[in-house]
Amino acid sequence: MIRNIVFDLGGVVIPLTPERAWNRFEQLGVKDVRERMGLYGQTGIFLELENGTIGTDEFLGKLSELILSQAGDTGQEILPSGGVTYEQALWAWRGYVEDIDLHRLNNLLILKKNYNVILLSNTNPFIVGWAESDAFSGDGHSLSYYFHRTFYSCVMKDYKPSATIFLSMLRESGISAEETLFLDDSSKNIEAAERLGIHGLLVEKNIDWMDKLTERLKM
Repeated sequence: MIRNIVFDLGGVVIPLTPERAWNRFEQLGVKDVRERMGLYGQTGIFLELENGTIGTDEFLGKLSELILSQAGDTGQEILPSGGVTYEQALWAWRGYVEDIDLHRLNNLLILKKNYNVILLSNTNPFIVGWAESDAFSGDGHSLSYYFHRTFYSCVMKDYKPSATIFLSMLRESGISAEETLFLDDSSKNIEAAERLGIHGLLVEKNIDWMDKLTERLKM
């Protein structure tokens, strides 16, 4: 029997617009951003930020160095102040989230009445800072309002699809794998969860999952 439902964030709880984020990082001066930031995961300093290897200050320094190295002689014109600011980086990362789907958030509140609802997300401190503020929903609620527990890769210093991030989530939540259903838009993440005995439900990126989830919960 399913008692716990674990959700991915981007592409599942909130719609993603990666093209918009890539364009913003390109405007900051990252010329090869599309090779460094994938649809289902990051590489290089972007991955280091999301798995907690580096924090925001170190990321800003490394991002500035990357932009300068790619800019050559025009580097100082791109970064006249000497580096990317927190506000500039937040603006670029926020490009991933164009709109918040309040219908999905309300569905989470409905599920909370009967299930233990948990978030497990690969994300970074810039997104977490915004999501955990009252500005997240547009009506005064942070992301945590919609869940019983939230787990972020940058805080856990781990990254899906590693087995350890799922095991930590189960242990810290005090729940069992066999009573847990995990929703994600990445087949690799679903497969990793299922290898641990967690039930998986692969959903389409940016598509409302409520009907599919409702049918699965009837089984």
